[in-house]
Amino acid sequence: MSAAEAKASSEQRGQSQDSRDEILRAAMQLFANRGFHETSMSEVARAARVSKALIFWHFKTKEELFFAVLSRLLEPYVIDFAEEAGKLDERAQILKLVESYLSFVRENASSVRFFLAQLLHDQQTIDPLSGQVLQLYNGYRGMLVELIERARKSGICKHSFAPRAAASFLVSALNGILIEDLFAGGSSIDTEGAVAMVGEWLFGEPAPAAGGSAAG
Repeated sequence: MSAAEAKASSEQRGQSQDSRDEILRAAMQLFANRGFHETSMSEVARAARVSKALIFWHFKTKEELFFAVLSRLLEPYVIDFAEEAGKLDERAQILKLVESYLSFVRENASSVRFFLAQLLHDQQTIDPLSGQVLQLYNGYRGMLVELIERARKSGICKHSFAPRAAASFLVSALNGILIEDLFAGGSSIDTEGAVAMVGEWLFGEPAPAAGGSAAG
């Protein structure tokens, strides 16, 4: 292949990826606003400013497009602590998990609203959607269970909570903050304050003097 042909091929791949990204962005917005069954491929094509044929070139069915959107949204939710695990003790890892959860959710509220919209709009998509979200939830909670159990064995936990019960309580509290953010115009608890509260609850650490408590 000549240099010119290689350049042309590279440009075509770039254009193909760009058009795919535009389709996914348009589909995400439409699915979130209208629901899966109320959104047509023609509407996605108009919103993405591409032909309907191009959409079907990238995605064979609307279901395939939906799950491509879902996969794109779920990617950032996978938290990998492999590199940090060796540098942080259990206490620091737990607090980091809490901080990461709250920070990510607040920075990606549109993704969370997308999940909620699908659950409210489309009964047919609840099973596969719930399955993937539940897998993420269980994975996150599983990390907390393991870390809390290790922290108990290390003697750094303030209370003898059952690890699974403590992790479930923490996730429920975090989800409550999330709901308040989405539906009540913002939580009275900031990320730093929430992390400080978790630290004091689990490990007996005093909350920081500034920015570490709920706003009145």
